Amino acid sequence: MIGRAGMYRCGNRADQKEIVMKTTKRNFWLDVTIFMAFLITVSTGFLLWLAIPHQLESVFLGYSRREWVAAHISFGVVGLAGVACHIIWHWDWLKALRGRRLDEMPNKVRANRVIDRIMWLTFIATNAFGVIAWVLHYGDQVYLVRMPDRLHVVFGVLCTILMVIHLVLHWKWIVSTAQRCIHVNFGVDRDLQKSKTFEQG
Repeated sequence: MIGRAGMYRCGNRADQKEIVMKTTKRNFWLDVTIFMAFLITVSTGFLLWLAIPHQLESVFLGYSRREWVAAHISFGVVGLAGVACHIIWHWDWLKALRGRRLDEMPNKVRANRVIDRIMWLTFIATNAFGVIAWVLHYGDQVYLVRMPDRLHVVFGVLCTILMVIHLVLHWKWIVSTAQRCIHVNFGVDRDLQKSKTFEQG
């Protein structure tokens, strides 16, 4: 028989696993939200840059340029909110990283950290110049491409490239986490379905 201490340890391990899984799922769905917002923001950004005429009243796929800009800004704000949550949730981990020197890290970890730092700088610059460009264009009747617009595009492209590299470096973790989260969800659904079928039978 298992003693009380053994049962307590087993219970603790089970609770810890459940907490870890909940945290993993929470982070996973937050990352999915950030990724989707980022994807739409980048897509609308490239359309505004390359496909949609710069006249304010121009129409593309049934929507005016103003509406495309509104979508670009809205999903950008969603992405920013998601990134803010990501930073808050990982703050302790980020503080721990600050205490480690680059030359003490393995090559892959060092490369990842360097890319992340540059990516964050380009991300901040992209959003900063985007806000400046939006403020300068607010109330304009004629759209004029100014320096903040160009810098917003340049840093946005750089940030996109670095984010793709970031995803490649973390691809194994992304796949394994996605499989675990989706597997857990589907498993719960199947168990519920089985229990309902059993009760009905």
